[in-house]
Amino acid sequence: MSEEQSKKEILEQVEFYFSDSNLPKDRFLYTTAQANEGWVSISVLANFTRMRKFRPIELIVEALRESENLLEVSENGEMVRRKVPLPSREEQIKIAQRSVVVEDVPEDATLEQLQEFFKKYGKTNQVRMKRNRKTKEFFGKVIVEFSSVEEQKAFLEAEPKPTFNEKELKITSKVAYDESRESKRTAGFNGRDKSKGKKRGNQDDDESNKRVKDDKEVEADKETADDAAKEAGKHTATEPEKTEVPEENKEESK
Repeated sequence: MSEEQSKKEILEQVEFYFSDSNLPKDRFLYTTAQANEGWVSISVLANFTRMRKFRPIELIVEALRESENLLEVSENGEMVRRKVPLPSREEQIKIAQRSVVVEDVPEDATLEQLQEFFKKYGKTNQVRMKRNRKTKEFFGKVIVEFSSVEEQKAFLEAEPKPTFNEKELKITSKVAYDESRESKRTAGFNGRDKSKGKKRGNQDDDESNKRVKDDKEVEADKETADDAAKEAGKHTATEPEKTEVPEENKEESK
């Protein structure tokens, strides 16, 4: 690969890392940038999986300096950050409106294959493969952001329905997908709240029953004490007599 081609690929990759679509969703990159006034070490980026093939680091610095609108490099060539703020909430909504969620994608698919596949249906800003947080393995779900709502709609309405390696895909607009997830999440919370309420109600009943039982025990003990005192007053020391415990108090003493 020529130096110019390498620089082109470097710039495309890093501009993707800092793009409106990716940066807010990349927890590590976002928190790193937020902690350093937007700056991220170029040496850190150079160790990302897709950046390791580009060496020396000076080549990466040169490529990033050629970014026209998105990135700026620090004077010492060690850091890079966005030139412009991240999009507003309104812009994020627009991004969702031109995006789709594609499920049932073969799990052996590569990013390069998917990028080429979706290009057939229109210009894309981002193709994101969803991975298991623990294992980092791709589990067949992809989020695709098209460059316009029109291209997104064309993909949703494509006939015949898009297939990948002859496998039928489940395709949903990002907005509809998010609404469905939120609905399920809300239902889950309500179910847990009802369960907690039922459990709390049972606890309250148990507490009430316990208080009633305790009160009965106190009353029984009081009656036993009163009866014993009366019996003691009836007899002298020379005429001992066994004091009978009332039947109701025998039950309490068991």
